[in-house]
Amino acid sequence: MDPVAKLAALNAEAAALRTKALGSPESFTEADGARATEIAKERTEVSALIERAKSAAEALGFAADEAPLVSSDEQAPAGNRRAKAMTLGEAFVNSDVYKSHQKENPNGASKGTDIRLKASGLGIRKVDPAPVSSGTQGNSRAVRTNEVDDLVNRPERRLLDLITTGTTNLPWFQYRQIISKTNNAALVNEAVTSTGTTPATGLKPLSTLTTQTAEAKAYTYADGMEVTNQELADDGIMKALIDSTLRENLEILTESILLNGAGTADEPAGILNTSGVLQQAFVTDVPTTIRKAITKLRTTSGTTIRGVLLHPEDDETWDLLKDTQGRFLGNGPFAGGPKTAWSYERIDSQALEVGQAIVGDFSTIHLLDLDALAIEAFNQHKDYAQHNLVYVRAEQRKVQLIRNAARLCVVDLTAG
Repeated sequence: MDPVAKLAALNAEAAALRTKALGSPESFTEADGARATEIAKERTEVSALIERAKSAAEALGFAADEAPLVSSDEQAPAGNRRAKAMTLGEAFVNSDVYKSHQKENPNGASKGTDIRLKASGLGIRKVDPAPVSSGTQGNSRAVRTNEVDDLVNRPERRLLDLITTGTTNLPWFQYRQIISKTNNAALVNEAVTSTGTTPATGLKPLSTLTTQTAEAKAYTYADGMEVTNQELADDGIMKALIDSTLRENLEILTESILLNGAGTADEPAGILNTSGVLQQAFVTDVPTTIRKAITKLRTTSGTTIRGVLLHPEDDETWDLLKDTQGRFLGNGPFAGGPKTAWSYERIDSQALEVGQAIVGDFSTIHLLDLDALAIEAFNQHKDYAQHNLVYVRAEQRKVQLIRNAARLCVVDLTAG
């Protein structure tokens, strides 16, 4: 808690103890007296700290016109700056609207207080805007680029990490969804006449795309939870509740829609309900079937494989594969590094059914923000005000589309 908020909390606690001592001295205990002494001491210390900070700021006021204040991270060479990442909960408790509410209600809003907070544009990962390579003079450490993973402290990969994300200002639009392509790239000779009909006589080639018209529409993704006035006043509690509940629930919902969306008026079409996605039937065993799917993707659409998506139970089955002598085919429980299938990363998703896998280039899935994630807290409800409860809601509008369905292959892992 910052000094100003702590001072306000101490003043409120002191006022409550003073009222108790004057109004009902018979109930004023020794513990209350000891606490009163502690409050007086803490208040003196906090007040002195605030005054010292204020005096220092006034004495250093000249610096405001000469140089902007920067953090230690910002003073470091560009390649040494850490990525400034914020979770959804951190973004909310650091928003101006929440900080203002917390300052006004350090111990929680009193019963009957009207609460209405809205923080918009949250859930954004902040990264150094100008990363440089490890070859830049003065850098003391290497900077990891895309496609390179830290195998020691490696975060678990999810489907949401592999798709293409962005923004849009259109709530509905049509787009060309690619079904297949014909590659006619060729070496072309210099044209000597205007009548050439082949690359050998100077005609430039033309590759073709087979497409179909698809629609993309914005849908609202939302979730909410109840918190008490006291919980709303505590930034640590709010951060934990938002990250462990609202953020997690919305990510689970989003992943499920990406895979299983029905393609109706009520929800967009997911991978399993999009025409043009390749299909691979079971062949011999699970590793063989997945390998066949990889070949089909390469030969059909020239796909660069980005991963193999499995249900956790099928992922476990892969890990437990053994040879005829009962030895694990991989390194077993002592394996290090990322989980792979035919050298491609294995990713878990409970949104898939057991016995089903998806292989391919998941970046062909686009998830675009129309309205950025916003968190709103309010108690305008006949029962909430009476019970000191607040409704906290996370809401966003997104547009989901699959640009090239043939870059994905649904695999059947079950015999028969």
